[in-house]
Amino acid sequence: MKKTMVFGLAAAVAGGAFAQNDVVMVESGQAQTEVTAEAALVSSYVWRGQVYNNDFVVQPQVTLETYGVSFNVWGNYNLGGSDINGTSSDFSEIDLSLAYTLPFNLDDVSFDVGVINYNFPNSTDSAKGKAVPSTSELFGAATLLTFKDYVIPSFTLFGDIDEANGVYMLFDIVAPYQVSEYLAVEGGISAGYGNTSYNDYYFNNAPTPGGSSTQDSGWNDYNFYANASYEITDDLSVAVNVTYTMLEGGSIRDAADNIYDSKQKLWGGVNLIYDF
Repeated sequence: MKKTMVFGLAAAVAGGAFAQNDVVMVESGQAQTEVTAEAALVSSYVWRGQVYNNDFVVQPQVTLETYGVSFNVWGNYNLGGSDINGTSSDFSEIDLSLAYTLPFNLDDVSFDVGVINYNFPNSTDSAKGKAVPSTSELFGAATLLTFKDYVIPSFTLFGDIDEANGVYMLFDIVAPYQVSEYLAVEGGISAGYGNTSYNDYYFNNAPTPGGSSTQDSGWNDYNFYANASYEITDDLSVAVNVTYTMLEGGSIRDAADNIYDSKQKLWGGVNLIYDF
C-alpha cells in the first residue's frame, strides 16, 4: 500500500473507517498529494459510546492529503432503519475535517492538530422540535511512538467551540501486529472523559425536555476493539473491525436510556479503501 497503516481509536480525527472512531490511514510529511476513498458497511452507528442507530449504516469518506495536511469528508447513511432522530434511508450526518501532522517528533511523540465540523442535514431533535444544529471541535493529539512495533498509547483532546462548548478527552492504547506483508491486525482499549459542559450537552438528564442538566464531569465510554487490514492490491485494501462499547454507570448511563438506542453495544463492520 502507498500509506502507512496506523490503527487505534485515538488515531481517528473526523472520519475513521468505522463510525469516526476506528481505523484510519495517515502519513505525515508526505509531499506527494494523495486521495483516498473509503466505504464502510457498519452494523450500528456508535460514536463515543452514544448509539445513534442500532441498524446497518454505510459510512463513506474521501481524504485528500499532502505535506502532512489532510482534508476529510465523512458521511453516515442510514440503510432504512431510523436513528434516534427519526432519519432513515438518508444521510444523517456529514462531517468535514482539516488536520495537520506537525513535522517533528519530540522524544518519539508525534503531534496532530485540526478542526472538525459536524453537520446533520436530515436530523430533527424531537425533544426541542427543531433541526439538530451543526457544531465544531478543535482537537490536538499526542501519540507515543517509542514502542510502536508493540504498543502505541495516545491522547486526544477535543474542544467543542459551538453548541456543546465542552471538552472530551480520549485515552487509547493499541497493540499492532504485522502478520505478513499484506495482513496487519491489532487489539486495543480506549476510554473517553467529558467535562461538565460536554456531558450536559450529550447526556442531558433534565427531568423535562429543554430543562437544565445536572451532569458532572466524568468518564463517558469504554471501548474494547480488534481490527484487521488486508492489502488486496497496491491501491486496494479491505479492513474489518469488531468493537464492544459500554457507557459509564450512574447518571451518564441513566440519561442514555432516554436519549440513545443502547447503553452498551457489540458492533463491527467491513471497509474498502482505495488509494488513487
